[in-house]
Amino acid sequence: MSPTARAVCVTSSVTLRRTLKRAFHATGTLVEFVDGVGGTDPVDAVVVIDQPTYAVLAEEDRASLGRGRALIVMGASLEDEQVVDAMRRDRWNHVIRDAEDPDDAELVVTSVKLSSGDIFGLEKYLAWGVRVNDATVQTYEAKREALISVTASARDAGARRPTIARIESVVDELLMNAMYDAPAVANGTVPQTPSRISDQIGDSEARLRWASDGRYFAVSVEDRYGALAKDVILDHLQRARQERGRPRASQSQGGAGLGLYFILSSVTRFIANIDPGLRTEVVCLFDLKQGGRDADACTRSLHVFKQ
Repeated sequence: MSPTARAVCVTSSVTLRRTLKRAFHATGTLVEFVDGVGGTDPVDAVVVIDQPTYAVLAEEDRASLGRGRALIVMGASLEDEQVVDAMRRDRWNHVIRDAEDPDDAELVVTSVKLSSGDIFGLEKYLAWGVRVNDATVQTYEAKREALISVTASARDAGARRPTIARIESVVDELLMNAMYDAPAVANGTVPQTPSRISDQIGDSEARLRWASDGRYFAVSVEDRYGALAKDVILDHLQRARQERGRPRASQSQGGAGLGLYFILSSVTRFIANIDPGLRTEVVCLFDLKQGGRDADACTRSLHVFKQ
């Protein structure tokens, strides 16, 4: 990690400042706390701001923050259409819903990844020393066997039945995306969602990994195309919103985004690590302490890292 890593934190919240001070101190990052943007120089810095403060900034101040290395917005929900618009327009690559009581570990790993450039690996989001399972999946039968292994592992980790069901569905969708959609997008063709399910061999193999540290169950799926982009994630999220509530049979074809929306509405954290043209790794975390009634309608945080 660079010893000159720097963060500019724009918030008047005393609670959030304490949390950020702990997190950035742990990474050796030089941190500057400010109440407003005037007089700050965010160039080459990681910028952290709470959503209420960002909402009242002038356009030129928002542009100034956009010159930083990365922008982390706290207290914003992906259920808010304006937040999704801001992610597209104002270079938000990291959104964390919890601003008053965020997870210190999430802030630490985000800061380290941004400072070091070492972005891949689900281990970064789990306690040190966990055992990580690994499988290569290309055929439909291999996918079926992988799903059995992952759900058995989640059950052994103490996941509740609704959480196990979400894990199974999310892994299934991630594998289908990596085996069928990613190579199609990379080749400039449109994924054929209805027919891909009947294929026995995918267009590409996918690497599946999963582990648990007692608090979170983590899964990751990696492809060798690096074709996923933040705008694609947002496009699919907005398209799926338009179709939410409609019967499955009446939803429009070509809706691969519906699968992505399901993922975003089923996981605690969604992380996309992208090396353009080479590899994409999607990491999803599930909170094992969360009960079925406590399940969120949308992920609590979304991160897009790009090499």
